[in-house]
Amino acid sequence: MSGAQGELPFKGEILGISNILADTAQSIDDLYRAATEPGKDPPWSALFNRIAKSTHMAPFNLMLADLQRPGARYVAFRENWAKVGRIVKPGVIPIIILWPFCPIRCAYDLADTEGPAEDDALLARVFGEPLEMKDNAAASLGNKAKKHDAIETRFVDLGSNLAGDARTTGAEFAKKGETQKPRWLVRIGNHLHDSARFVTLTHELGHIYLGHLGGNSNKWPDRRPPRLDVREFEAEAVSFIVGSRFGLQTSSAEYLRGYIKGDTINHVSFSAIARAAGRIEQHAR
Repeated sequence: MSGAQGELPFKGEILGISNILADTAQSIDDLYRAATEPGKDPPWSALFNRIAKSTHMAPFNLMLADLQRPGARYVAFRENWAKVGRIVKPGVIPIIILWPFCPIRCAYDLADTEGPAEDDALLARVFGEPLEMKDNAAASLGNKAKKHDAIETRFVDLGSNLAGDARTTGAEFAKKGETQKPRWLVRIGNHLHDSARFVTLTHELGHIYLGHLGGNSNKWPDRRPPRLDVREFEAEAVSFIVGSRFGLQTSSAEYLRGYIKGDTINHVSFSAIARAAGRIEQHAR
């Protein structure tokens, strides 16, 4: 996956795509809310696991592919399939995904291809290779968030019961020609080891990119769900997806069910989760 497609625009960044994106996001959220039945395996659990293990494509595009081909094992572009010796069958209907500056691109499911006998180990290796972690990954991610999104990260002494938190700073958007002051502040405990710092930072940045602390122009919406269970489920889902894609041992998608209280899922935005994960991943690369 190229860095360019790691995160897709909220609105206005690509001419004519904003309505498509808004309709798609609503369809994704409607699908996973409606399909979640009490006492049954929720469809988003399997979806989150597929997103976590398919690192060749952005989280939002994998969710969009699942909307068109529910349960597809592998979805990839022609050139990806060529790497494993498979070609796309003539006349198959492609899976349409969003792509910066195009605005769409065609992808294909494993069932749309032909070639050597299926080799799950090979497919998992080619399409699920963990993303490379940078040295001082948490600090590097924090620097990118500050540069691009006016989010400052500080690594400070916190009590052992607090891994990190996020808050607004009260700063306004800078006027043209002025230096942008940080509008959000994330604190991460110094007592955490490197991997835990990174995972904690993805959770706290998740809150911000999910719009829990307000929006940022056309980068992410101002959502602010009033319920704690909704906010924590969404942020933990973001952390699970990003951490897993970088090869870190994180909580499982099934673990997320512990965050659900009553009708929590009816208020969760799965599309917002995928977009937030994509933005964090793009900064962490």
